[in-house]
Amino acid sequence: MSLSPPAPPVHRPGPALSLLAGAQFLVVLNTSIVNVALPAIGQDLQLTPTGLAWVVNAYLIAFGALLPVGGRLTDLLGHRTAFLAGLFVFAAGSLAASIPSDAGPLIAARAVQGAGAALLSPASLAILLAHWPPGPDRGRALGIWGAASAAGGAAGVLLAGVLTSTLGWWAVFGLSVLLVLPGIAATPLLLGRSERGRTARPDVPGALVMTAGLTLLILGLGARGQTPLPDFVAPAAGVFLLLTLIPIERRARDPLLPPLLLRNATAVASNLLMLLLGAVWVATFFFLPLYQQKVLGYSPSKRASRRCRSPRP
Repeated sequence: MSLSPPAPPVHRPGPALSLLAGAQFLVVLNTSIVNVALPAIGQDLQLTPTGLAWVVNAYLIAFGALLPVGGRLTDLLGHRTAFLAGLFVFAAGSLAASIPSDAGPLIAARAVQGAGAALLSPASLAILLAHWPPGPDRGRALGIWGAASAAGGAAGVLLAGVLTSTLGWWAVFGLSVLLVLPGIAATPLLLGRSERGRTARPDVPGALVMTAGLTLLILGLGARGQTPLPDFVAPAAGVFLLLTLIPIERRARDPLLPPLLLRNATAVASNLLMLLLGAVWVATFFFLPLYQQKVLGYSPSKRASRRCRSPRP
């Protein structure tokens, strides 16, 4: 995502900021809301623990692998257009996931959700940076946008417990549809058109290699012992592709991953810390609901009410 020329401030900054923060809330909400519903999903669809992991992984892999591509598409399409496209893709994935069918369609729908999130998140941030000029107002806007991320993670656990206990696990995905539709209607009213990035050019080789490398690496680490190939093949192929990305990006006129970023020690250290934090956070959210419901016998709503406490038999 390249820096675009500053756009004029929005006429209704409060509602516009609520829309942008709500989009980020929705993106993070769907990383956590499914976890409490996993035992119910597994029982209805007869999924193994490995299959349940892919209900979570499909969203996260698509989101993480396509996020750099989503940032570049935001520059190429224009911020508001990319934001709207992300909302539509996210709504389509959420609607498909809310229709109980089989494990395969559910996992595919979660991947579509992740692709929509990979476009929605950078587009919402780009709009905020373009329309809120540097200074205290931008700082407050970024603070609200960031707080929405934290709120989405916490709210997902609480809402999932209530919805799964009352309506069923499909409702955790149906909720996203209900939240996206007002955003689609409000976007043309609250967000003005923004210019496309003047210097942005599609880096197709970089996008393909980066996406394939990240996907193979994550799939290989998560599917150990489940394919006829040796366990090291997919992760090794992913690492190889990511290493070939370095010379590809050095030759690109407008690289998707600027090599200068890899020489910035602060940026590298920050991303490594976020990688470790994400690994711990996602794993905890996955295993804790299964333990509390399958071992301790908690209902989904009781699991949600005790999310901040140590589990007791």
